[in-house]
Amino acid sequence: MSALVAQPAWSAPARPARRRVGTRPAGRGSLQLVGPGFVPPVVAPAAPVRPVVSRPPREEAPGLRLTARGRRVLTTLALLAATGASVGLGALVGTAANPASSSATTTVTVAPGQTLWSLASATAAPGEDPRDVLAEITELNGLASSELAVGQELLVPVD
Repeated sequence: MSALVAQPAWSAPARPARRRVGTRPAGRGSLQLVGPGFVPPVVAPAAPVRPVVSRPPREEAPGLRLTARGRRVLTTLALLAATGASVGLGALVGTAANPASSSATTTVTVAPGQTLWSLASATAAPGEDPRDVLAEITELNGLASSELAVGQELLVPVD
């Protein structure tokens, strides 16, 4: 009778180990024989290793630390504030340069000997103070002084 030896299904059949005798890998892929007259190559000592100096952790200043989102929000708010300020300033400058008056205006050319007072007196309605008309003429034309030049054109309110 022959005896059958049962092997478990999980085990692999035994293989003989393959060994290279007499060789070992040398530098850069070549093989170098190892034998009785073998002298190992001289290897230069490695550079001395510097010790790692650990620094104490940097202390952060107490305060606000912004994320990228926070920087975007602050930039947007700054742009909105600058836009609002420029629009408001533009409205103020536009009003000063071209004020809206409740009455219509006409253009008058200054004649020789004519003054702002004479223009205001001639333009003022009966019972109206010429000083108010004079202030309105000065404001309409952006005059810094009361001096007028012959031939100068002025905006004068018309009632």
